[in-house]
Amino acid sequence: MQTNRMELVWVALAAVLAFFFVRAGIEKVMGDPAALLPFQESGLPGWTVYLTAAGEFIGSAALFVPRVRTPGALLLVLVMTGAAVTNIVNGDVGYLWTNVLLGAGAMVLAWQGRSHLLNPLRRDNRPG
Repeated sequence: MQTNRMELVWVALAAVLAFFFVRAGIEKVMGDPAALLPFQESGLPGWTVYLTAAGEFIGSAALFVPRVRTPGALLLVLVMTGAAVTNIVNGDVGYLWTNVLLGAGAMVLAWQGRSHLLNPLRRDNRPG
C-alpha cells in the first residue's frame, strides 16, 4: 500500500512538472515574444528555441514512463540549468527561482528513479 501511495506522489510531481515544461515548450514553438526574448538577448541562434522546446516535450513525456523517468528528468534539469544560466547572463533574475524550483523538482524525480538508471533491465515488482 505504501508503495502505491508513493508512486502516486511521483506521478503527481511528474504531472505538475510536465504541465509547466509543456506549457513553456508550446510558448516557444508558438513564438511567444516573452518566451523568445531570453534567447534573443543572449544572441543564441533561433534553432536553440526549438531544441529547448524539444527537450521540454521529450523530458515531460519521459516523466510518466518509470524506466526512462530518470533520463527524462535529467534532461529537464539540463534545460533548467541552461535557463538559469541564460537568465543570469542576461541580468534577468526574476525567473531564477522558477528555474531553481522546476530544476529541483526534476532532480527529485531523477533521484527517485535512479535504480532504473543504474540497472535499466530491472523488472518492477508491481502487478500488471
